Amino acid sequence: MSTHPNTSTDIDRPPVADRVATATNDYYRQFQVLAATRPGTDAERAERAEQLAMICARAAGWWRVLVVGTRCDPGVQSVFRHAAIAAECQERDRARFWRDLAADWRARAEHRPTSDAAGALSNWVELGVTP
Repeated sequence: MSTHPNTSTDIDRPPVADRVATATNDYYRQFQVLAATRPGTDAERAERAEQLAMICARAAGWWRVLVVGTRCDPGVQSVFRHAAIAAECQERDRARFWRDLAADWRARAEHRPTSDAAGALSNWVELGVTP
């Protein structure tokens, strides 16, 4: 008698790579749909950037699931794990970019100076503030 009986979740659960592929494909689709929108106000641009940041952060989390889920699997070559680590890092960086951009758009919407990193989005001159 088995001490770990099969449950429906054990049998129906797809391998980790399939789960990650399904999730990341969905997030990439959501990202493309949202990125294609054209908000009309600074507040709407901030909201869009915040949503894009969340999508990227969630995709990073799924790449992490793949890294952890294949760590002890001898059938997975290290090059694939390294690619998953790189994908996770890239999505984390993208999430950070969109969060920073959202903060700048939020500042513009609230008529506050934006960060120096905002580049072309900086509104120091509009606010009469000298850098």
